[in-house]
Amino acid sequence: MIDPKTVCLFIGPGLKKFKLDLFLRIGKKIEEAGGSMIHGDFEAVKKLPDNIIPIIGCSPELTASVKSWKVRGRNFIYWDRGYARRVFATWLPRGSDGGYYRWHLNNYQMQSIADVPDDRWKSLDTKVTPWQRNPKGHILIACPTPTYEKFHAIEGWTEKTLRRLARITNRQVVTRDKESKRALQDDLNGAFVMVSHGSNAAVEGVICGCPVVVDSSSAAALVGVTELEQVENPIYPDRQKWLHSLAYNQFNEKELVDGTLWRLIQ
Repeated sequence: MIDPKTVCLFIGPGLKKFKLDLFLRIGKKIEEAGGSMIHGDFEAVKKLPDNIIPIIGCSPELTASVKSWKVRGRNFIYWDRGYARRVFATWLPRGSDGGYYRWHLNNYQMQSIADVPDDRWKSLDTKVTPWQRNPKGHILIACPTPTYEKFHAIEGWTEKTLRRLARITNRQVVTRDKESKRALQDDLNGAFVMVSHGSNAAVEGVICGCPVVVDSSSAAALVGVTELEQVENPIYPDRQKWLHSLAYNQFNEKELVDGTLWRLIQ
């Protein structure tokens, strides 16, 4: 349980209007719940007292701060678009009223499968496709953005991954970036496996029946492979409890105010 009066949302500078409007709306919801908001001032975030929990997104300017917070055990909350029915979704059904956002205490994504009911997942009404097994299929790489690479200190990830794959497999490799105009499902059709660091596309891929190879920090790692050298040996585990847990790690705007987020965040 987190007291919303002890949190402070940071909104970075230089956002496009549609994102700024969205973030400011979320900030107002947090203020309604008793928290506070900082807009554009990185130094102010770094100087927050330890009894105030910063809420941050993918801001490379805060990478060193997050590393320091983890070392000394200082709490922070990371938020981003949700796992299903989220804003700007590429394939899965979009949410209404702004959709869902994932919120994690001291992590970037879900790191464990909890024993939770299926009620929240059922309410999302999202189709789960049976696992695809395409032995002659291609490898789909979901490429991180430059901002993501800087934030996670993995600059050059796509190029390095392509070189490693060339040494491991002879399969066709298809790359997909975040700004792709193609539907994700088009790239997934016939795919043998998806490779990603921590893109939400990996979670979508698992829901759509595509096995994945991802970094251990990805929520999809809980139902995927985490060693690129095992790209020719994907796994197809039962996904039901994982799906239930995903739904208990994402929240809509209403749940920021009514206390659901602060009660369930983990």
